[in-house]
Amino acid sequence: MGFLTRFVNKTFHLAPGDLENLSSLYFATFVMRAAAFAGIAVMQHVMFPDAKDLFWKGLLFAVYPLAEVASVGYLGALCDRMGRKRILVLAHLLTAAAVFLFIPSIGPPTPDAFRPYFAAVIFTMFGLGAAAKVASTLAMVNDHANVRNRAQLMAFFDLVTFGGLVAGFGAGFLALRAGVSEAIVLGVGGFGVTASVIIVQFLVRETEFTPEPERRTLELLGTVLRNRDIQRLLPVYVPVVALYGYVLSFTDNLIGSNKSIPLPDLLIIVGSLGIPLGLSMAISGRWSDRARLRRPFMALGLACFGGLAILFASESGFGARLVSVWPLTALLAAGAGTFPPAALAYLGDIVERSVSGTSFGVYSIIFGSGLIIGPILGGALTQRLGPLAFAVLALSFIGVSAVGVAFIREPAKTASTAAAEASGPPDND
Repeated sequence: MGFLTRFVNKTFHLAPGDLENLSSLYFATFVMRAAAFAGIAVMQHVMFPDAKDLFWKGLLFAVYPLAEVASVGYLGALCDRMGRKRILVLAHLLTAAAVFLFIPSIGPPTPDAFRPYFAAVIFTMFGLGAAAKVASTLAMVNDHANVRNRAQLMAFFDLVTFGGLVAGFGAGFLALRAGVSEAIVLGVGGFGVTASVIIVQFLVRETEFTPEPERRTLELLGTVLRNRDIQRLLPVYVPVVALYGYVLSFTDNLIGSNKSIPLPDLLIIVGSLGIPLGLSMAISGRWSDRARLRRPFMALGLACFGGLAILFASESGFGARLVSVWPLTALLAAGAGTFPPAALAYLGDIVERSVSGTSFGVYSIIFGSGLIIGPILGGALTQRLGPLAFAVLALSFIGVSAVGVAFIREPAKTASTAAAEASGPPDND
C-alpha cells in the first residue's frame, strides 16, 4: 500500500496525506449523493404525477435550488472564516434530516392538501444542505489542488457526484418501477446519508488554509463578485445547469412514462451515456492539466451536449430506435464529459485561495440559479410543447453557453493563476 500511495501521490502531484483525506471526502460525497437522490427519485414520482400539473411540479422542485442560492454565499464565507469541516458536517446532517422527513411528507400522517407545502419545507432543508456541501467540499478539494492536478481532482469530484446521482436516482427509479414502496426507498436513503455523516466526522480532516476571521461576509462576497473572470462565467454556467435541472426534474416525462421499453434496452441506453461520460471526465481532466488549457475542453463538451440534445429529440426520447444508435450516443457522451472538469478547474484557477470557500459559494449561486430556471421554464414549455420542449431548451441553453465560452480568458494566461498557486501545496516530482 505504501508503494501504491507514493505512486498515486506522484501521478497526481499530491502532498503527503492528501490522498487519504481526499479519498474519505470523495467516498462520503458519493454515499451522500446516492442516498439523497434516491429520495429525489421518490419525490419526483409522487409529487404532481398528473401532466396538467407539470408547471407546479417544476415550481416545487425549484424550492431546493432557491434555498441553495439564498444561503450559499453566507455558508461559503463561513468556510473561509471558520473552517471547511464544520460546514461540511452541517451539510451532511441537514441532508440526512431532510431525507428522513420525506417519509411522513408522502404518507397518511400528512393530508394530501398539505403535502406540497410540507415537501417545500423539506426541499428548503435539502437546498441548505446542498449549499453547505458544495461550498465546503469544493473549497477542500481546491485546498489540495495545484495547477498540475486541479482538473483531475475536480474530475474526481464530478465523477463521485455524478456517480452518486446515477446510482441513487437510478436505484430509486428502478426500485419504484419494481414495486418497492416509497417509504422503504426513503428509509434506505436516510440511513445512507447518516453513514456519510459518520465518515465525514471521523475520517475527513480539516484542510490547510488561511482563515479570514476579520473579513465580513459581504466583504468576502464583494471581493469575489468584483472578479471579472467570475462575472464572465455567468452565461457559461447558468444555461448548462438550467438544462441539467430540467432533465433532473422531468426524467419521468422523458423516459419514465414509457413502460414499453424493455429493461435491457433501457440499460443499454443508460450505459452508452454514463460509461463514456465518466471515462471522459477522468481522462480529459488529465489532458486539461497537462495542456494547461480549459476553454477548448469546455467548447468540445458543449458541442457534444448539443449533439446529444438533437439525437434525443430526433429519436423521440428513449425509444427502440435510440438503442440502435448507441455507438453515436457513446461518442457524443464521451465528448460531453470534457466540459465539467475543465469548467470547475477554470474556477479554481482564477480564485484566490484566501476566498476559495466564498468563490465556490458564488459558483453554487450560479448553479442554483440554473436549477431554478430549468425546472420552471421547462415545466411551462413542456406543458405547452410536449417532447419538443427538450430540444428547444437544450439547443437554446447550449447556444448561450457556447457564446459565453468565447468571451472568457484562458486561466493559464492570467496573473491570478500564478498568484493562486504561489501558496499552493508542493508538487511531488
